[in-house]
Amino acid sequence: MRGVARTIFSFHAFRRLLSVVVLVLVDATALSSGVLASAYFMGTEQEVVSYLPVVLVVGLALFAAHDLYDRAAGRRDPGALLGAVLWWAGLLVVGSVVYPGSGFGLGGVLLSALVALVVSGTLRLLYEQGIEWIYRRGSFRIPTLVIGEKGDRERLIRALDASPSAYKLVGALDLSDGNVDLPRIREMLDETEVRNVILIGAERLADEEFLDLLRSIRLRKVKLRVVPGAVTLMKSKPVFSEYVGVPLFEVGYPRLDNTQRSLKRLLDVVGSLSGLALLSPLLLTVVTLIKLTSPGPVFFKQKRVGADEKIFLCYKFRSMYQDAERRQAELEARNEAEGGVIFKIKNDPRITPIGQFIRRWSIDELPQLINVLLGEMSLVGPRPLPLRDFERMGELHKKRLAAIPGITGYWQTSGRSDLSFEDMVRLDLYYIENWSLSLDIKIILKTVSAVLRHQGAY
Repeated sequence: MRGVARTIFSFHAFRRLLSVVVLVLVDATALSSGVLASAYFMGTEQEVVSYLPVVLVVGLALFAAHDLYDRAAGRRDPGALLGAVLWWAGLLVVGSVVYPGSGFGLGGVLLSALVALVVSGTLRLLYEQGIEWIYRRGSFRIPTLVIGEKGDRERLIRALDASPSAYKLVGALDLSDGNVDLPRIREMLDETEVRNVILIGAERLADEEFLDLLRSIRLRKVKLRVVPGAVTLMKSKPVFSEYVGVPLFEVGYPRLDNTQRSLKRLLDVVGSLSGLALLSPLLLTVVTLIKLTSPGPVFFKQKRVGADEKIFLCYKFRSMYQDAERRQAELEARNEAEGGVIFKIKNDPRITPIGQFIRRWSIDELPQLINVLLGEMSLVGPRPLPLRDFERMGELHKKRLAAIPGITGYWQTSGRSDLSFEDMVRLDLYYIENWSLSLDIKIILKTVSAVLRHQGAY
C-alpha cells in the first residue's frame, strides 16, 4: 500500500491537485470562521448565513487571483494573503452598501477579515510545516536525476540537503566538455522511477543538443528544471522558483504544451476505446479466421522503436506464416523499398491467404488500438519501425522519433507504401512541426478514405 502511495505521489499533477484541494478547504474554513464569528458577535446570524456561499466563492476567487494556490514560492507569500483578505473585506463593505439587509456592517467586516486572516495564516503555516516534516522524513519525495559537472552537482546536492524539498536524489550524470550522454540518460529514465531532472550548466550545451535532451525527457513525461547562470538571472524573470536553496526554471517543450498534449491523449483514449468496442465483432471474426486457417498465434508481437528510441512491443494480427521473420533475410535481395532502409515487397510469399485480405483493408493494424490505450502509441503520428529498419536509419531520419508513433500518419494518407522512405521522413517531420488537433482529425478522416480505396496497401 505504501508503495502504491509513493507511486501516486510521484506524479506532479496529482500532488498539485491535492495541494490545491487542501488549501481551498483551509481558506474556506478560514473565511467561514470569519463570517460566522462576526455574525455571532453582531447578532446577525440569520441574515449573514444566507449570503455565506456567495461570500465564500468571491473570497476563494480572490485568493486564487493572488496566486495563493500556486507553487510554493507564490502561496507562501504573506503579502499575497494579506492583499487577498483586504480585497475580500473591501468587496464585503461595498456589498453591505448595495444590500443593506445583508447583515454586514463595517465593524462586522473588519472582524471577519481579522479572523479569516489569522485562521488562514495559521492553518497555512501548519500545512507548510507538515509538508516540510514529511519531506524531512524522506516520504513522498520526487525521484530526481541531477545532470551537471561534478563541482556544480556537489553544490546543488548540498543546497538540497540544507533545506527540506520535494526532491530525492536517485542518480547523477556528468556534463563534461559541454556534452551530454543522451543514450545513458534515456537508459536511466527508462530503468528508474525518475520523475524530475535538474540540469546545471544548460548554457554550455549547443541548442540542438539541449532540444534533443528536452525531447527525451518530455516524451517520458518527466519534468525538466534548469539551474540558471548569473547572467540568465539578471536578464530574465524566473518562471518558476521553489524553496530548495537555488532558483529553478521549469522548461516546457515548444511544440506541444501540456494542454495540447492532454487534448491529444484524450482523443487517443476516447478513439481507442470506441474503436475496440465498435469493432469487437470484426476483431473476433478475424481472430477466429486466423486461428482456423494457419498454425501459430493470432497476434504478431514485434519490438519496434517508438518516441525518442524507446522500444516497445507493437501488436498486429498475424498476417504471415510463423517463419516469416526468419525468411526475411532470404528475401532482402527482393526489397522494393527505395534506399533499403525499410523492407517492402509486393506479393510477399510469406503472407497467408487471410493475411492478404486483412492487410489489403488494413485490419491487421487494429490491435494497435491496445498500444494506443497503453500510451505507447497515438492514433496519429509517425509509424513505428522495426529494429531492423531503425538500425539502417541515419541521424537525420531519427528526428522523426520526436513524436509518439501512430497507427496512421501524414504519410499514410499521402501514398503509404507507394512513397519512398525519404518522402515518409519528410512528411513525418512536417507533421511534427505543424501538429494540431484539427490536423489529427483530418488525417484520421483521410485514412478512412485511403483504406477504402486500398491506396498503397500491400
